[in-house]
Amino acid sequence: MIRFAHAYICCLFVAELLLLSVSVAAHVSVLTGHMELFGGYESVLFCTALVLAVPASFLAEDRNIWKHEFKSNPKWLRAATLILMIYAFATSFLEVLLRADGDPFHAGSLFFTAMPFFFQAMSLCILYSLLWARPLGGKELIRRVRISLIGSAVCLALIASAKSGIFPHPKE
Repeated sequence: MIRFAHAYICCLFVAELLLLSVSVAAHVSVLTGHMELFGGYESVLFCTALVLAVPASFLAEDRNIWKHEFKSNPKWLRAATLILMIYAFATSFLEVLLRADGDPFHAGSLFFTAMPFFFQAMSLCILYSLLWARPLGGKELIRRVRISLIGSAVCLALIASAKSGIFPHPKE
């Protein structure tokens, strides 16, 4: 069971790294004006980052990421996490603020490619802490993975329910 728990955390870590690299590529393409490279998949990227952040956040001790996981990581990772989070918020805020049509509820490609950095940075911080900075073993690791899997199942059930039409969608 412990091997499964470690494999689960490693798989989440690899998935987050891959998603971060795709996010960087998408964001650079938007910044350079080559938005056609990702063909409108920015919102999918945003949702995927959000969905991958759920199981990682449920792995955190007492859900207090700043107190436990963030402080246990090396300084370079804490700095990178803060830089990515501040960049994501600043870029997203500026795009919403400076939109030509003045509608803050319909953000564009820049928002959808920058905001995933926030979720990915914190998720990587949690996963790095569990793998290398403060590795866990035994019952505590299994308990956290169990909670993460339950949280993931609930998240996927909500997404499936929304996609199947159980939740009403506003008319456009």
